[in-house]
This record gives sequence, structure tokens and C-alpha cells, in this order.
Amino acid sequence: MFVVIGTFTGGFMGGAPSEGLYVFEVDPRRGDCRPVQTVGGLVSPSFLCRHPSRPLLYSVERQFSADRADEGGLTTWRMDPATGRLEQLGRCPSGGAFTAHVAITRDGRVVTTANPLGPTVASFLLDEDGVARRPSSIVTHHGRGARERQSAPWPHSSFADAEGARLLACDLSLDRVMLYDIGREDGRLEPSRQPFAQVSSGAGCRHLAFHPDGRFVYVVNELDCSLSVFAYDAETGSLIVRQTVPTVPGEAVDTSQPAEIAVHPAGHCLYVTNRGHESVAVFAIDAEDGRVRLIGHEPTLGDTPRHIALSPDGAHAFVANQLSGEVAVFVIDAASGRLTATDCRISVPSPSCCLVW
Repeated sequence: MFVVIGTFTGGFMGGAPSEGLYVFEVDPRRGDCRPVQTVGGLVSPSFLCRHPSRPLLYSVERQFSADRADEGGLTTWRMDPATGRLEQLGRCPSGGAFTAHVAITRDGRVVTTANPLGPTVASFLLDEDGVARRPSSIVTHHGRGARERQSAPWPHSSFADAEGARLLACDLSLDRVMLYDIGREDGRLEPSRQPFAQVSSGAGCRHLAFHPDGRFVYVVNELDCSLSVFAYDAETGSLIVRQTVPTVPGEAVDTSQPAEIAVHPAGHCLYVTNRGHESVAVFAIDAEDGRVRLIGHEPTLGDTPRHIALSPDGAHAFVANQLSGEVAVFVIDAASGRLTATDCRISVPSPSCCLVW
């Protein structure tokens, strides 16, 4: 399998400066890891997503160029399925500054970006070649939250539902998951009938993940180390909170910040990375009501686990330990979802996101 790793080129938060995007061919069972390509000339390509049916991927940069910080960048890449090498197909401004997240609808029509210093969420209707050329829509967030860190809006991520009809955007400062309808023909974003769902005051919602059956949404909250479980009705767009649980032990709350969340393709468990606690929290998911139960915490074997990505077959997990400059690879137990570390380690400066191909 191939793994594309996004990084912080400027050594964000004290990490080592990197060159850009890194591509590796990995065989976790044998512990093999072979570098394929390094793509430079980018400014912190820190998040990635993959087209659902084409050999395309999309990366966002924190700045469009070294001397232009007022906007981030969005780049479309083609990956050679045989070699893993990337070829740039197009690049455009991301619709806001300090771009932190990129996602794509399941039908491959629309790409979205979250731009904390916009503070905006933008949509891009892809052309016939799957390339993002210009924003179709840009929406701006307004307001603030309870904490000092929440003094201005901070759109941190955005995710489309299974139908590609609605976008859910986490705003860390507003403590809200904002809901937008996605225009079928033009990809434009408009407020949904329920314009937002609230998490706890001061929680700081960061990222979310849908359950494979589409009935549940799981939101990881960075500022109070919690996980919120929502029931989701795709037909009406209603999002109702059902449960909130901690992601770390009580004594670790003040020194930890959860970062990424991933639901197993089988839908029976989910994973949350905890920076500071340096762990992956593993939760079992109840098939009936979507509620979660903590199974345990697995050490990430590194410092500041910013991201976790699961292989498409659900057999392996890749954890990007940002400040220790290494991606650790784990085997996932098919029955329990528990993680077991392998000998496979990928050395990369300041890794922030992994895309497993």
C-alpha cells in the first residue's frame, strides 16, 4: 500500500521543518517502508483527502505562497496507482487563510475547505477532470466562545454526509457544528433548516466522523477532551446530541488535547488521538443507538499524535506523531478493534496527516 503524508514545512508548534508531501510504499506485515517521492515547493500541506473513485487526491496548504499569508492553497494531484508518484493537476486559493482541512463528497462532485483565519468554509465544484479551479461558495462564521482561546470564530474542519446533500463544519471557537445544504448543481453552501448543533460550552469541537451507516456522527472536542455522539437524520438534517464522554483519564484533561477521530469501516469501534496523553483512545460502538464505551488507551509511541488514518480494509492504523517526527503503524484486531504496534515506523519531519492508498 501507499501512504501520502502531509507535513508542516515551517516546523509548526516546535516540530522540525519539512519539505512538503512525502509518499511511501509500506508493507506493515513485513515492516517494510520504502520512500517513493518527496514533493517540495509547498507551504505546510497539512491535510489531505482522496477522491472516492478516481486516482486523485487533494491537499491544502496553510499559505498560498511563502509571501502570501492572506489565503491558503488547494491543490489537486493525480497518483499513479502503480508507482505511487504524484503529479500536480491544478492549484488555486482555498477560500480563506491558514487552511486546516479538506474533504470531498462521497460522489466526488464537491471539495470543501475549512479556513480558521477566514474565518470561512468554502466549497469547490470540481470540473470534469476532478480538478478544483475556484470556489463555488464561501461562507463566513461570526461570533465567539467562552474561553480566551475562543475570542474569534475558528472553522477547523468540514465533512459532507453520505448523500453529499449537507455539510457539517466544526467551529472550535463557537462550540458548534454548523450545517449547510450543498447545492446539487452548483455546489453552493446555504444554511440548513437546523443551522447548527451545539456541543458543551468551551468544549471546542475540532473534527468529526460519520458512522458508516450514516445514522450517527461523532465529534471530538479539543478544549475539554471529550467526545460527543449525535444522532443524525439525513432526510431532515437534524443533529441531536445523545452522549458525551471523556477521551482521556480525568487527571490528564488539563494537559491533553484530542486531535483526530476515525470510525472503523466495519462500524464497530472508533479511535481518537490524544496529544499530551500521547495515546489513541479506542471506543466500542453500540450498533443500535450509536453510543460508545471506552475499551482502552494505546500509547502512540511518539510525541503529539495529530492524526490517525485507517487502511481501507480496516486492518491497519497509521498515527502521525507530529513533534517526534514519526508515523507509527498498528495492526487492528478485527473483532475488538484494539491496536497492536508493529515494527513499521515512517520517519518524516512534522507529520500532520496520513492518507492510506
